[in-house]
Amino acid sequence: MPLATQMCRQIFHFVAVLCRSEPMLGICVVGGMCALLSGITFSVTAIESPENEFMQSCTRLGGPKVVMAILCVLYLLKLESAGEIKRSPRTCYPIPAEAGWPLRGRSLKGLSNITRVEGSSKDGTYCVRCLVWRPPKEHKPHHCNTCQRCVTGFDHHCGVFGRCIVNGNMVCFVTLIGLLFTGMCTAMVAVSTSSGSYREA
Repeated sequence: MPLATQMCRQIFHFVAVLCRSEPMLGICVVGGMCALLSGITFSVTAIESPENEFMQSCTRLGGPKVVMAILCVLYLLKLESAGEIKRSPRTCYPIPAEAGWPLRGRSLKGLSNITRVEGSSKDGTYCVRCLVWRPPKEHKPHHCNTCQRCVTGFDHHCGVFGRCIVNGNMVCFVTLIGLLFTGMCTAMVAVSTSSGSYREA
């Protein structure tokens, strides 16, 4: 098989895998909504309401909103390990005797997290899946079954971005939702204003 054909197949496979991934879905959703809402606002304002000062100011705010949405998405996707409890000697030890299931070949079914080791200073729970000590309940520790890792400050796993939404990236998530509603309101105001000017003409 020629080298060019092999390279094309590998590129096509990479793009296909990327398009099926949750982060790519998030990029497409945010990019599509930015393009759609900005396009509606810009085109309607430029064509039908060029003299409307309010709409011109809304249009000028469109660019910064798109930039902010892009930055929020990059932050969400960059911080893949936001809130993740990473494995280290500090988080893994002491290993409870009950957690010796990998050595004995036991299944994870029916196993529950271990609360405390006698004589240990560890306060939280020991996750038998990640094999790490998690902080107490007030830090909202959680084992995400989708990501297969323990995080702190857990809110939910976002299927659009493929990330756990935790305290560390909640600001970006809420900002994206706020920008979506702001963009929709701006587009609706632009359309309704242009419709009124069109009827008057």
